[in-house]
Amino acid sequence: MVVKLDGKLPVIRRATRDDVDALAELIDRTVVQSNAPDYPPATLAELRAFANPARLLELLADRECFVAVADGRIVGTISLGGERLRQMYVAPEIQKGGLGRQLVEFLEAHARAQGIAELALHSSLTARGFYERMGYRMIEYLPQGVPTWLMTKRLSP
Repeated sequence: MVVKLDGKLPVIRRATRDDVDALAELIDRTVVQSNAPDYPPATLAELRAFANPARLLELLADRECFVAVADGRIVGTISLGGERLRQMYVAPEIQKGGLGRQLVEFLEAHARAQGIAELALHSSLTARGFYERMGYRMIEYLPQGVPTWLMTKRLSP
């Protein structure tokens, strides 16, 4: 299923400086609502601290960041940093509607067009099953800091 808000498909475009406040709000809200069952309050606080506009401005200069926009609001985001899928968030109220899949497929196609043959990512405990369904395989569990799973996927030509 692909997410439609008010009957329109989200548009995926490159993020801009003007998006950072909305991105910060989206990431913070998603961490609070979606990751709370899998992480203790101290870890959630660490994840939330990441989602501040100043830090996001730095990331825009360092990565290729994309946003999904529907009905004039940002409902998802995904980034590519080198050969890594980074920072994928979907608004909690539309999760499990297909936007995450749409974002990952978009980023994989973008990476392939740049000659990237394999993507790696650090999955949250919350998103691990999603990435497995998308064809990513676990390499190792990384318990230090914010616990994550290192995962990879070969991209077909």
